[in-house]
Amino acid sequence: MQTIALIGNPNCGKTTLFNTLTGTTAYVGNWPGVTVEKKEGVVNGHRILDLPGIYSLSPYSPEEKLSRRYILDEQPDLIIDVIDATNLERSLYLTTQLAELGRPLLLALNMEDLLEKEGIRIDGKRLSQMTGCPVVQISASKGTGISSLLEEIERSLREKKLPMQPLFSNFVERYITTIITDDYLHLIPKGRQMRWAAIKLLEADELFLSSMPAPPQAFQTYIEQARKDLTEHYDDDVQAIIIDQRYKVAEHIAKDCQIKTKKEKQFNFDNLATSKFGAIPLFIAIMAAVFYLSIGLVGGYTTGWLESFFAFASVHIQTFADAMQVHPLLSGILVDGIIAGVGAVLTFVPQLFVLFLLLSILEDCGYMARIAFIMDRLMRSMGLSGKSIIPLVIGTGCSVPAIMSSRTIEHQKQRELTVIVTPFIPCGAKMPVFALMLTYFFPGKWFIAPLIYLLGIAAVVITGLLARALDKHKETNAFILELPRYQIPAAKNIWLQTKDRTLGFIEKAGTIILLSSVIIYLLSSYSFTLQAVDAEQSMLAIMGRLISPLFAPLGFGFWQASVALLTGIAAKESIVSTLSVTIGTSSLSAFFTADTALAYMTFILLSSPCIAAISAMFKELGSKRKLLFAVLWQTGFAYVAALLIRSATLLFL
Repeated sequence: MQTIALIGNPNCGKTTLFNTLTGTTAYVGNWPGVTVEKKEGVVNGHRILDLPGIYSLSPYSPEEKLSRRYILDEQPDLIIDVIDATNLERSLYLTTQLAELGRPLLLALNMEDLLEKEGIRIDGKRLSQMTGCPVVQISASKGTGISSLLEEIERSLREKKLPMQPLFSNFVERYITTIITDDYLHLIPKGRQMRWAAIKLLEADELFLSSMPAPPQAFQTYIEQARKDLTEHYDDDVQAIIIDQRYKVAEHIAKDCQIKTKKEKQFNFDNLATSKFGAIPLFIAIMAAVFYLSIGLVGGYTTGWLESFFAFASVHIQTFADAMQVHPLLSGILVDGIIAGVGAVLTFVPQLFVLFLLLSILEDCGYMARIAFIMDRLMRSMGLSGKSIIPLVIGTGCSVPAIMSSRTIEHQKQRELTVIVTPFIPCGAKMPVFALMLTYFFPGKWFIAPLIYLLGIAAVVITGLLARALDKHKETNAFILELPRYQIPAAKNIWLQTKDRTLGFIEKAGTIILLSSVIIYLLSSYSFTLQAVDAEQSMLAIMGRLISPLFAPLGFGFWQASVALLTGIAAKESIVSTLSVTIGTSSLSAFFTADTALAYMTFILLSSPCIAAISAMFKELGSKRKLLFAVLWQTGFAYVAALLIRSATLLFL
């Protein structure tokens, strides 16, 4: 089995192509020793890996380091460079580096179907002649050109033709050629990597230098002189010189291969989506529509029906268990524990499915990147990095990968602050709790759901401003983010993302929540002497009463609510199952009122996250002291916010 590496710039359609090529053979994990996602599959009997999207092999991020390390160390049999046809020059910058690595290279010219709108046509044959690589024109989203790509993959694996080496100016080439002839570079296993290695020596690439033994003194002296000569000649540092040389090669190739036609003026949606005054209102409107459709519309229709179904199932299963003389403990675990607990959580699957579907559409069409762009200035004004918006956006799905993604932020204080505030964003696990409370206490008032989202953002803003005010050594850095073009979302991608998120939620309901439901039922049915008792005298009630006075000012100082908060540490969805087992969803109004329901949602939104997210926080913060501060800040902030929300509700309602 031969190995294929799929690589390309972010937003070039690489993952769409990977999904098309691999179909159901793909699986996702993490690279050994790092949290960067690893996608692997099989195509025509060959192993194919979807490497992280990168712009360069000069290592600035974990993704770039991983991609470079894999190609150099693992030596894949074929590299497929997925090129965005509408950004040919920028894409060819990466191609010039891949060509130097001594591996067969195939160029997949993607999104060419969009060129007509851009007024551009690309000569694929000319591009192949100038790069020495086979070129296949495809549209990964529409599935066109895939059969030709598969044929070219087999041909490239058989012939193992190496690409042409990009040539720089004569002045630069003189030093590269001299370095290549030195015996020192023969320590590199693959001879065709020598040009790449010579360039890395000139650039003083730290990652490369750390992997090689110290060069002889005479050779080191020559390298230093070469850097000095290049710097004096071009009046710039060597790294910038090499970057400029690469872009000149890419520009020359792109200019020779592109044929521009007349382009008609079209309406640019970004004039509104990224405008100074229209961007935020548009974002709020879009998120409001998302929550209305998922929680207000779909939830309004399906929640009651599913509750009736599980109630019907409970009655008939209990009747059957009684007829079969099943032990009351077992029937209680099944009916009052599993069906009541897990069923209460599964009631919200339809609306979560729609929520995940709509968020996936926003991601795939290119709008989510606009959110990062419009929030950049706000992030930096709070002492956060512009890159902090990425974890916050990912946090709408799950806090764990969101917290892990903060490691791409260069400055330590900004990274740690991002880790602390990311759990404020409502993740998918908290949505069932909000949906439960909205269904019973705010029917028809779907607009409260986006307000909860905005409350999480407000918590991020307040925390950031406080941290910036207390920080005497403020760190600032620019955030460069390419805005991908708008495109019609690929149905297959949308389905896969939505399916994976929904099945992940259902899987959690069938494991963690099922187990916690059984434990909650047992603890609420027995005393510490293991005698069957009423719930009010149970072990659970006694434990709950120990902490319930703490929440009395917030309006939910009864043991059932307190215990639900404790089980939420394992998984936030468990709060719903715990309330269902100890109270019963139909009896919530006997314990909560509108103001206490709002306070309860606020506390759950802002308090410390589940144990998995806390573990991720500890890993990223790297200190028990910092973790303790983060948890105490989140919980204290949640308590004060819930108190204020309840007070305001009582005052104005």
